[in-house]
Amino acid sequence: MSSLNDENGRLSGAQQMLAQKKQKTEMKLAIVTNSESVMQSPEVNMPSLRELTKCLESSKYTSSRTVRSLLIASLCVVYKDILPAYRVRLLSEQEKSQPMKKETKKVRFFEENLLTNYKKFVDLLHVILGGSAKNQKKSQRTKQYEKVHWNKVDRTAALKCACQLLESHPQFNFSEELVKLILPYLNSPRDQISNIVFESLRAIFTNDREGETTLAICRAIHTFARKKSYRFRPTVAKALSLVPITEVVDEAAKIAEKIDRSQKSRSQRKKDKLERKHEKEMAETKAAKSHEERVKLNTLILNEILFVYFKVLKSACSSELFSKVLEGLSVYSNLINVVYVDSLLAILNRYVEHKDTKLWDQLNCIHTALNILNNPASTIALRTDPTRFYNRLYALLGRMSGAVCPSDGPSGPSSTLRAVAANYGRSNTPAARAVEQMIHREQIARLENNKNAGAESTIGGLDIGRPDGELGTTSSSHHHGRVSVTEAERLTDVLLSCLHSLLINRRREVTIKRVLAFAKRLTSVALTMPDSACTGAMLVFLIHLLHLFPRCEVLFDSETEVGGTYRPDVDDPELCLPASACLWELELLQSHPSPTVRALAKLALQWGRISQTHGANVAVAKTINYEVGHTGLTMKELLFLPPDQVRSTLSQVDSKWVENERMPEKISQTKRQRATSRYTPSAWLSNIVASVGFCMADEFTGPVIKRARTENA
Repeated sequence: MSSLNDENGRLSGAQQMLAQKKQKTEMKLAIVTNSESVMQSPEVNMPSLRELTKCLESSKYTSSRTVRSLLIASLCVVYKDILPAYRVRLLSEQEKSQPMKKETKKVRFFEENLLTNYKKFVDLLHVILGGSAKNQKKSQRTKQYEKVHWNKVDRTAALKCACQLLESHPQFNFSEELVKLILPYLNSPRDQISNIVFESLRAIFTNDREGETTLAICRAIHTFARKKSYRFRPTVAKALSLVPITEVVDEAAKIAEKIDRSQKSRSQRKKDKLERKHEKEMAETKAAKSHEERVKLNTLILNEILFVYFKVLKSACSSELFSKVLEGLSVYSNLINVVYVDSLLAILNRYVEHKDTKLWDQLNCIHTALNILNNPASTIALRTDPTRFYNRLYALLGRMSGAVCPSDGPSGPSSTLRAVAANYGRSNTPAARAVEQMIHREQIARLENNKNAGAESTIGGLDIGRPDGELGTTSSSHHHGRVSVTEAERLTDVLLSCLHSLLINRRREVTIKRVLAFAKRLTSVALTMPDSACTGAMLVFLIHLLHLFPRCEVLFDSETEVGGTYRPDVDDPELCLPASACLWELELLQSHPSPTVRALAKLALQWGRISQTHGANVAVAKTINYEVGHTGLTMKELLFLPPDQVRSTLSQVDSKWVENERMPEKISQTKRQRATSRYTPSAWLSNIVASVGFCMADEFTGPVIKRARTENA
C-alpha cells in the first residue's frame, strides 16, 4: 500500500485534490469537445447537444462553480450559433401522420430535438434567475435544477446569456419567456445589473426591422409596470424612450384621404387600389412588412409606451422617474395623437406651475409641451396660446441666472443674504465665491453669538433637480446646489431647444419685447455657466437672435431708456421693460478663460457696433462668415445646427484652440537663420586694437551671437 494512503485504504487529502482536479479537467474537456462538434455540424451531432443538456441535470457538473459556469456559457454560445432565424412551429398529430419527404423529415427531426433541448436550457435560466412561479407544477428536471445553490455570479452569467440569446434570436421560440425573465433585472437598484438589460434592449430596438419584437417587449414592460403599480426605477422609463419610432397612423390624414378618394374619378381609384396591391405583393416577396403594416405596428407600440407614461404622470411617485418620463415624452411628442394632447398639456401645465417641481422637471415639461405645440396637426386642432410657457421659461431663466429668487413674490427679490445665496447657488463665478465667503463668515459670527442657545444656521441652495437623478432634494449646503458639467450640458441642450421652439420657429408671431427680454436673461445665464461649451452655445443662439431680429440693437445702447428702467426682478417678458436693458455681460465674457467664448462675445459686440453705425444688414453680412477658431467652421454653419451639436462642436473647437495656444511659437526659416548666425570682429578692428597695445577679452574678440530678428523687422 502507498505511503499516502491511510490504514483503511482511503485516499489522502493530496490524492483527493488531485482526483478532483483531474475530474474537473475531464469534465471541461467533455464540454469543449461536445460544443465544438455541435457547432461544426448541428444536424449530424445532435447527440452531442443532448449530452451537454444532460450535464445540466448531473450533480457532478453542477456541484463545481467553475464547471457549471463553463457549461452555461458554452451552451449559450452554441445556441447563439445554431438557432435558426425563424420561429419553429410544432406539428399537430394529423400533420405528423401525413407522408413527408426524407429531407423534410430530417429537418423536422432536427427542429424538434433542438427545440426540446433549448426548452431545457431556458428552464435552467428560469430557475437561476428566480422566475419560477409558486403555484406552477414543477417537473422533475426543474426540481433537480433548484437543488443547486446558485450564487450571484451564476445569476449574472445567466442574465447575460438570456440577454444575448434574446438579442441574437428575438424571433425564435421562448423569446417571450426570456423577456419576462430579464425585465425584473431592468428594475434592479444595481446599475451594473440594470445596464446589462438596458443595453440589450437598446440593441434589440435598433435592429428590429419588423416591429413585432419591439411590440412584444413594450407590452411586457406595460404588464410589468402594472404589477408594480407604476412605481418602478427610472431605467424602465428610459428604456421605453429608446424605440426608434418616426411615423404612426395619422387620423387626420386618413380623413383627408377619404375625402380625396371621394373626389377622385373611378379610374383613379382603381389605379390607387392596384398600386396598394402591388406594394403588398412586393413586400411579401421580400419577406418584409409593407409600409402600412409597419406604421400600424408603430402606432400600437406608441400606445403601449404612452399609456405607461401617462399613468406615471398621474401618480407622480418619484422625481427621478418623473424626469425620465418627461424626457421620453419629449422624444415622442411630435407623434402623440391629437386626442391625448389636450389632457397631456393640462397635466404638464399643472406641474410647471407647482412650486415644488424641480427646475430640471419644469424645463422638461416646457420642452415636451412646446414640441407638442410645434406639431402642425395639434396646433391646428387646439389653437393653444403658448404665453404661459413663455412666462414660465422666462422665470426659469431668471432663477438660473440668479436674477430672481425662487421664493420671490410680486413685490420683488429678497434682499437677505439667504436669497443671494439661493440666487448664486448653482454658479461657480467669482461673485458666487464671494457670496459663499460672506455666508461662511456670517455663520461663524452667528454661531459665536448663539453658542448658548445652540442655534445653527443653514443656507438653502437652488434645487434644480438633477438630471441624473442622484440629487433630487433641497440641500442645506450651498455647494449641493451647484451644477456639474454633465448637468450643465443637459440643461443647456433642453433650454436652447425650448428657446428655439419659442423664438425662432415662431419668429413671425413673437413680439420684439419678448425677444429682447429673453436675449438679456440668456446672456446672464451664459455668464454663470460652469462649462465653456455651454456658454459658447448660448452665445451662438444669441447671435442667431441678433441676425433674425435687427431691433435687438437697442440692447447695445447703455444710455437710452425706453419707458423706464429695466426691471430684472419681473418674471413677465412683456412688462420688464427689456428695451432699456443693456448686454453688459458681453464685456465680462470678453475676459473669459475660453478663447472660443471670448471670440463669440467679441463677435456679438461687433454686431452691435456695426448695426448702430451702418445698419443691421451690414452687421449680419460682416459677422455671418466669421470663422470660429481658425478651423474652417463659420457662424453660418453653426447657426443651423441643433443645440447639442453646437455645444459638442464648440467643445472640440475650444480644446483645439487651447492646445494651439499652449504650443511654442514656430520660428520661421529666416528668423532661425538670423538667430544662429555669428559675428566675428573684422581684421581692421583687430589691427587697430593690437597697435594700441590694448588686449581685448575673449568675450569681445570671440564670435558673438547676434540678436534674432522678428518677421516684421
